[in-house]
Amino acid sequence: MKKSIISVAVLCAASLIFAGCGGSSPASETTAQSAPETTAQSAPVSESVTESEKKEGTAEKSDSPKKAIAVYFSRVGNTEFPENVDVVSSASLQTDGSSVKGNAQLIAEWIAGEAGCDTFEIVSEESYPADYDQTVEQAKNEQNENFRPTLKTVLENPGQYDDIYLAFPNWWGDLPMPVYSFFDTYDFSGKTIKVFITHEGSHFSNTIDTIRNLEPEAEIIEGLDIRGESVKDEELNIRTWVQENR
Repeated sequence: MKKSIISVAVLCAASLIFAGCGGSSPASETTAQSAPETTAQSAPVSESVTESEKKEGTAEKSDSPKKAIAVYFSRVGNTEFPENVDVVSSASLQTDGSSVKGNAQLIAEWIAGEAGCDTFEIVSEESYPADYDQTVEQAKNEQNENFRPTLKTVLENPGQYDDIYLAFPNWWGDLPMPVYSFFDTYDFSGKTIKVFITHEGSHFSNTIDTIRNLEPEAEIIEGLDIRGESVKDEELNIRTWVQENR
């Protein structure tokens, strides 16, 4: 009798053990279910990589060399100077070898040399006086009348340029009026305009805001403002700025 009872007890215990083992099956189901979840989540990863590759492709295109041009307005080119013009006492004129050049012209040439681009000079139909004081007076009158001089030079196919380096003197805290004519003539929407200015103490004044108003769809970047009398000593700084901001 005792043996029968023991046998029954053993059988019951065995049944409980097997029932306990059977209770682990949900865990196995969870594991089995987890595989599809992991696979389902992996799909967006592949899509993300694809999008990343697409972005890299776009970035590579944007990293392609930009086409630039160095535009400038200078007294030289807009003034008929006599052969014996006094360069030494003039802050707006410089000598380059045997030739006389304006400050903005030198800046544009240094920019072009560093950026590997061409230069373009803004030239008005009517020349300015050789006498500096008379030029200053004419510039003031043009501003008061909001006069737009007719330009003699033409920039061919301006849409081909991504970056426009612009150099000019600060006249009465403003752009020279031929530079206004330049912006009236050409639309630089979507382009980048990098501004360099020469001055005798007034720095950029409001010229950056003025250019932003004239070209609202362009990006306007403040480059360097340089005292006219110091231009000849600023070549390295100008070239370095161009290298660091291309």
